[in-house]
Amino acid sequence: MEFLQQVEQWGVFEIELHASKNFENPFRDVWVQATFKIGNEYKRANGFYDGGNVWRIRFMPEKIGSYHFQLESNISDFQSLEGDFLSVPPSEGNHGPVQVNGIHFNYADGTPFFVMGTTAYAWTYRPEEVRNRTLDSFAKYGFNKIRMLFFPKFYGGMHNDVKIDYDPPVFPFAGSPNNFDFKTFVPEYFRNYEDRVKDLMRLGIEADVILFHPYDKWGIDSSMRQADDLFYVNYMIARLSAYRNVWWSLANEFDISSTPEGLFCASMDRKDWDLIGATIKANDPHGHLISVHNLPMRFIYPDRDWLSHVSIQHPDTYNFLLELKQQYNKPVVNDEYQYEGNTKDEWGNSDGETTLFRHWLSAMAGAYASHGEVFKIDGNETDLFWSYGGTFIGESAPRLKFMKEIIESTPYQEMERDWANTDGHHYFALNKGIDEYLFFCRYDLPGKGFWFGSYDGHRQEYDVSVYDAWNCVERETLTVKELEGNHLLPIKAWTVYKLKRRK
Repeated sequence: MEFLQQVEQWGVFEIELHASKNFENPFRDVWVQATFKIGNEYKRANGFYDGGNVWRIRFMPEKIGSYHFQLESNISDFQSLEGDFLSVPPSEGNHGPVQVNGIHFNYADGTPFFVMGTTAYAWTYRPEEVRNRTLDSFAKYGFNKIRMLFFPKFYGGMHNDVKIDYDPPVFPFAGSPNNFDFKTFVPEYFRNYEDRVKDLMRLGIEADVILFHPYDKWGIDSSMRQADDLFYVNYMIARLSAYRNVWWSLANEFDISSTPEGLFCASMDRKDWDLIGATIKANDPHGHLISVHNLPMRFIYPDRDWLSHVSIQHPDTYNFLLELKQQYNKPVVNDEYQYEGNTKDEWGNSDGETTLFRHWLSAMAGAYASHGEVFKIDGNETDLFWSYGGTFIGESAPRLKFMKEIIESTPYQEMERDWANTDGHHYFALNKGIDEYLFFCRYDLPGKGFWFGSYDGHRQEYDVSVYDAWNCVERETLTVKELEGNHLLPIKAWTVYKLKRRK
């Protein structure tokens, strides 16, 4: 009996192919595609050139069972090759890719996913020791989505307070800065990036892959034309879409542009974002999430079929998020509400309390957010976690982990804004009918308490957990009754109450 190769559901099945001759430009001159069938269903995945005489095709089996595949190609070495493999049940911790569930997110197996994001734009090409500390920091504080650029990052700062100009060991394209050949990729650069995606996947962390950005001194963003954009995007899909933890972000600050005279401006059309988004939606066989990220003072990208969720940058993490949820009827993630740090620039000098408060507000709006740190240590203006990773030192990270643990212990996706217990400044609330409540207090409001229950003449009884959101402790547990309990749950700074009705 012949035993098939086994790959777990939502794992990666890879076909390695070898060509018998050389090509002038193998990225451009050779195409290969595989059709994967299970029962009456099929998906197609494109292959990619990986250097030497090697091509690869990657596929993520989304069902359990026997798959058959057959290749098509424009070269005889690959044409009509076929085979089979067996998709087996997923291992522990493998819940599949994250998907949209109304205005929230679930893993493919139905497990709710509460976004607790952070930012490390260029950590992928730092030295190994720094990368390891970065991964340790992600895991230690429970972050489960990382915003990370694909192209290298340059940033001088408005007041030259930050200097991000670290060249990667190799560049993604053949040639040299300001003279790149955008039709010839450097596989080493791509392999390094996908290794970082795999590092995150092993930790159960989503990789929010940012495809384009304007912070560039190497002539990448300014020199790529539309055909180059699509050639690169399709290569990225072929290389990365089989990894279950990939999210696609079209751009960081898509609307940054410049006038013909080189002056800063904001514009929707630096690139054809609709074409890029539609291309990803059409060509990604596994339908990963797609977003696009804005400047805080200009455009929020209009709703599109290819846009799975709203990714924004803005310091208003409550009212604005409520508006966007209603407008788009999609999940909303405030991926940049300004960073905790000590730079001169306003985007990177929030204190820990402001950062934690903004993140709590995003949750109390029924939405999500991403954190970040920009601390200069001993005058070092280059090695900032926000860009290069390392070790978190701010006040907010451990407190965000505590916040995430509290929220994940509630039926968060079934809860709605409780306007009766929200004043928009001192205190905020979510509820699931009269069965469960989550109250968050930012400031003291003496003499005021929360209201809960049915108010139909029956006095409901609740079990209450009382948390100190700043010191990360559970203070006490109570059993209270409607009306009576309203006097026992005062509005006190950094206090969180979680209520569950006794049946």
